[in-house]
Amino acid sequence: MKKIFLLMALFGACTMAFSQKTEKINLWDQEAPYTKKAIEEDQLNERGNVQTVAKPDITVYFPNADLANGRAILICPGGGYGNLAINHEGYDIAKFYSDHGYVAAVLKYRLPEPSLVSEPWQVPLADAKQGLKLLRKNAENWKIDPNMVGVLGFSAGGHLASSLSVHGQKEDNSLPSFSILVYPVISMDKGVTHEGSRKNLLREQLDTDWETFYSNEKQINSNTPPAFLVHSWDDKAVPAENSIRYAKALAAIGTKTELHLFEKGGHGYGQGDPSKHGTASQWINMSLVWLDNLPK
Repeated sequence: MKKIFLLMALFGACTMAFSQKTEKINLWDQEAPYTKKAIEEDQLNERGNVQTVAKPDITVYFPNADLANGRAILICPGGGYGNLAINHEGYDIAKFYSDHGYVAAVLKYRLPEPSLVSEPWQVPLADAKQGLKLLRKNAENWKIDPNMVGVLGFSAGGHLASSLSVHGQKEDNSLPSFSILVYPVISMDKGVTHEGSRKNLLREQLDTDWETFYSNEKQINSNTPPAFLVHSWDDKAVPAENSIRYAKALAAIGTKTELHLFEKGGHGYGQGDPSKHGTASQWINMSLVWLDNLPK
């Protein structure tokens, strides 16, 4: 019996030694901009995704000190701008990158719900900018190189990450140093975009200049950071053309970009499972190699 208790104690000690330190930080000190109606707590759907965000925040996963590489990633879960796949496209991803030395922050951004926010098409990007600013604001305390703070996004979260990449500003620390875009929505062009994301984001601004503003392949400029893109040819939700357009636009101006188009994988798989998503599940390890080869 003593041996059993000893083993349990040792196991508990090992678990504590290897558990990741996390911290949740509200994005805004005061009421978030564009707030129309405040709610008390997040609302979840039947899949455990966040359906309604009460207060936008970041959940930060810190690497063990001996693994820390001085880099940080802001992670934007997808969900068609209608919910947030906060677990498999958020927390699970943050744990992976934290295990590999990154300060990884999951962004719980507000969704463009007209009953809760004014100018809903502005809200996700405002929260994403603030999330990146917070990472840089804490760079010294968290031992982060402010020149190596990037963004990662899935699906509609990939649209948000690419929006941050083309509309972020160096002057206010809202421009990422690199981006990782996984089966991202990029364009608002009909026939290419994901219609659910387009309608949920733009709403009353459909068929206005905001469609061009959020067609991010058309907004790439000399400040847009290097990008690593992942897509599958059999993606029935978001056509691979989205990633192709973004990568081509970056390559045309000489910005470092790498695009992986997998035969199979579908959509919405997060980190991926080799038995279900084939070689597409290798993307996350491939991203580490790409990141290691970025100029510092």
